[in-house]
Amino acid sequence: MRVRAVYEKGDRVRFLGHLDVGRCLKLALRRAGWPVEMSQGFSPKPKISVYAPLPVGVAGHREYFDAVLSGRPDIGALARTLASSLPEGFALHELYPVGDGEPPFEETVKASLYSVDMEGVEPEAIRRALDAFLKASQVLFDVVRPNEVKTVDLRPFVLGVGEPEEAGADRVVLDMTIAHDKGRTVRPQWVIASLAEFGLNADPREAIIDRRKIIFE
Repeated sequence: MRVRAVYEKGDRVRFLGHLDVGRCLKLALRRAGWPVEMSQGFSPKPKISVYAPLPVGVAGHREYFDAVLSGRPDIGALARTLASSLPEGFALHELYPVGDGEPPFEETVKASLYSVDMEGVEPEAIRRALDAFLKASQVLFDVVRPNEVKTVDLRPFVLGVGEPEEAGADRVVLDMTIAHDKGRTVRPQWVIASLAEFGLNADPREAIIDRRKIIFE
């Protein structure tokens, strides 16, 4: 039996990486007493899949993971035990069974809708930079990793950007919809950093970014 959980990675745990989130969820399932099946081989692992990794520093309102269970336990009981076993900063929103004929999760993901909260920028300045970004045929950005620099064209991934709204003194909030392509996507922080090319000097490390939801095909 495969079940899918819709959970929240809240503000208090936004700086956990994807592997750390996976460890937290596995420990919570163990505490909850879920009968999770194990993989075969010399190093058996619980059959748990945590989908659509969030960048470090990004919270997620509706995130997803699957678990393969032995037998057919009661969904209500599973939900109650998991909700009480999740660590602080996580919350369970939904739990439901997944049929064997369902397509792979990543193949059904179309985009992510992010909320971006920036401080120290003028609404008109970010509006001009975003307009120029969206009119560009390509926006090349260097992703720097240990021992590697990879150039990515950000433009095809940015499907839309909402109107910047003032949210108090010296703060601007906007929505950003970023595409997924067979598991590939880009980070909102990269888009913010690339706006320097269009006249906006904003530090992406200072932005508060939440993924509001995953958009499916």
